[in-house]
Amino acid sequence: MTEGREGAYGAEEAPKRSILIVDDEAATRKLLRATIEGLSIPCTVAEASDGDAALQLGRKTRPDLILLDIVLPGSSTSGVLVCQEFCKDSRTKVVIVSGQASDPIVQACLSMGAVEFVRKPFSVDDLRAKLERWLAD
Repeated sequence: MTEGREGAYGAEEAPKRSILIVDDEAATRKLLRATIEGLSIPCTVAEASDGDAALQLGRKTRPDLILLDIVLPGSSTSGVLVCQEFCKDSRTKVVIVSGQASDPIVQACLSMGAVEFVRKPFSVDDLRAKLERWLAD
């Protein structure tokens, strides 16, 4: 968790954002978390390694942003179903982060309301800039 960072905001004036990372690869979750924690935006970060855990955590925490891999092997709930669930909530932005997804699956998620697709492997600098933009709204 990123706690008490002031960065561009004063500690009292910044709303704390919540982010849910959903990816079956631990290394990707670690990289995404490190990128988020390097931002000057106060936030909490939760992680899920499969769709079932993503639904449970997301329903409990109501995150501002979900970074979602839509290919989640070994889960009874696909990333597409997670996308569908959380795109209904206008407060939550869903960003698809995947390298394995077919174009029709990505297009389906975007048509459900996902705000963007980030293809793996991604540039950390590019992702950092996009995270700041997504979280600034």
